Amino acid sequence: MIADYLRRVGFLRALLMFVTVLLVFLSPFAGGHIQTSGWPLITTLVAPVSFVIFSFVLCLDMLMTRVFMSGTADAERRRFSLILRSEAVLLLILLASWTPFMLDLLSLRAN
Repeated sequence: MIADYLRRVGFLRALLMFVTVLLVFLSPFAGGHIQTSGWPLITTLVAPVSFVIFSFVLCLDMLMTRVFMSGTADAERRRFSLILRSEAVLLLILLASWTPFMLDLLSLRAN
């Protein structure tokens, strides 16, 4: 089942989805203070920047999936529809998981 899903989605999209899930799991550890060395560097600098980048990458991939979906046969259309729904769900989960961090960041900026 998982192998069939990965085959239908493709390697690069599966990698995109894996990194997105990884960013979702890193979101609770993104603190307000910045660490410039060691493992906390990943959660305080790399993950927040990657969140923004991957939000745009997911949106662009969803857009391109929709473009490719418009001129295909039914079998390919179902595959692109699966990809589009999967990426939309992942994007919503990604945005929801990083919302507390972004609100904290904006409240620090306002003060």
